[in-house]
Amino acid sequence: MAMTSHLRTLKWSTWLGWQVESNWANPWLFILYLVVKPVTGSLMLVCMFIAADMAADAAFGRGVPPEFLPYVYVSNACYALVGAVMFGMSSVVIADRESYRMLKYIFISPAEFQTYFLGRGFAKAMEGIGGAIITLLAGLALPGIRNSLNFGNMDVGWLVAYLLVGFVMLWAAGMVLASAMLNMSRSSMFLSEGIAGVIYFLSGVVFPLAILPSWLKPVSVCLPTTYWLEGMRRAILGPPPSGSPLGQSPIAGWSNFELLLAMVVSTLVLVTAAQFFYRWSVGKAWRNGKIEETSGM
Repeated sequence: MAMTSHLRTLKWSTWLGWQVESNWANPWLFILYLVVKPVTGSLMLVCMFIAADMAADAAFGRGVPPEFLPYVYVSNACYALVGAVMFGMSSVVIADRESYRMLKYIFISPAEFQTYFLGRGFAKAMEGIGGAIITLLAGLALPGIRNSLNFGNMDVGWLVAYLLVGFVMLWAAGMVLASAMLNMSRSSMFLSEGIAGVIYFLSGVVFPLAILPSWLKPVSVCLPTTYWLEGMRRAILGPPPSGSPLGQSPIAGWSNFELLLAMVVSTLVLVTAAQFFYRWSVGKAWRNGKIEETSGM
């Protein structure tokens, strides 16, 4: 009966999350939005890369190494899933408590509270995966990326493994943020945005780990998202070239198995910490009336 309750909660919270994300719009209209949004975002990224390449060529007489474009392009496509799941789950607390005033009713209902967040995160994950796939397909229209995105040589096995472990990792990280939001006001969204910027910078999305200051590299290696993004890039693009900064990061010489093992270990630590923090946060929020408290903003 407990499993049935969890599955029922997961089903309907995922359905609700999808409807809220689509603003209850016509499915075909929302699909059009899902196509246009990542394509325009990827084109903006490519234009920024071209501008940086031209500026570097004018200032130093040499442009940005061409292998940086597929690196940045694939990293941003994968990072869309990080933002969708992690920070989408934390925004659920603010939206349901402040905007819809429904969080307290969900909490006292027979629905499994933590499974409810999982379902909402799963809805965001579907949107993020769709956006990442569309972004990668759009890259086939650009010569600088098309030559690197050889889908015929993509390592599907490792890609699936990284996706499965990565989703558990993103869910645990999302639960940490959502738990923190339970005891904070609407302004806590700035916390999510700040953490998003830190992870974006330190996980090697845009800047390779090799060019980070030496005192920041140990911090980057401690983040599970660093291993996940490196693994996703390898599964899609192959190993980084050894002669460029992409191949000089602290984890560039690791095998796929070592990357996956590091992901699994760090994810287990994160899941354990998330469960302890969730139970503590829910208990504190219940005692202090934070689950039904609104900021009035």
